[in-house]
Amino acid sequence: MLRDSLPPYQLPTPNDLSVPNNHEVEQILLFVDNYVLGFPAYYKTIKDSDRENRISDFLVHHFQLCKTENNQDYFPYDFRKNPTQASSGKETDIGVFVLTRGRKPSPLIEFEAKRFSESSSNEQYVYGDRGGIERFKRGDHSSHLKVCGMFAYVQSRTIEDWFSKVNGWLTNQFNTNKDSSIDWLETEQLYQYASFSSVEKYTSSHTRKALKDSISLWHYFIDLTS
Repeated sequence: MLRDSLPPYQLPTPNDLSVPNNHEVEQILLFVDNYVLGFPAYYKTIKDSDRENRISDFLVHHFQLCKTENNQDYFPYDFRKNPTQASSGKETDIGVFVLTRGRKPSPLIEFEAKRFSESSSNEQYVYGDRGGIERFKRGDHSSHLKVCGMFAYVQSRTIEDWFSKVNGWLTNQFNTNKDSSIDWLETEQLYQYASFSSVEKYTSSHTRKALKDSISLWHYFIDLTS
């Protein structure tokens, strides 16, 4: 685990110019890296459903428990389900907020969650009206953020199988897209970043045509097959 690398953390003040803009997001991602690998075992002990929304409930609960069980009182963040969007009626699945009255309760980072199974519309990880990556690209999700993430709950086959499929779907969107309101680029494929026990972490970068910028995504593929 990377737990020992987590530094004691003090919440920066709104006017603290010595803190990089991405410092808080990096702290959250480091926390996720340390504790997401414990989720499959926890899920196995309490599993009562294969539904995506229910699994996300359990994942949020797992992260909240990890904060208290590991004496992470300095970790001033709150994982929550279905944060609302200021400019869109489409909610992401998980948001992470900073617990202070000194700023508006807006997520520092948001995560979309999808199942990979034999009974799911698996292509919606990438595209479609409920497409995870597509919603980030269109700004329906997290238009105020530059870095976000996705959790993939792998319920069949292998993580490697779904990784290949996701990149295949992205390639297909690049080759066949005729929608002028969105760009799909050849460079938007997922790349492996780190490997944990039962979890693979990938990274990707995507253009947001309407916002004239781009967003970076961190992908956690979680093996829940056992």
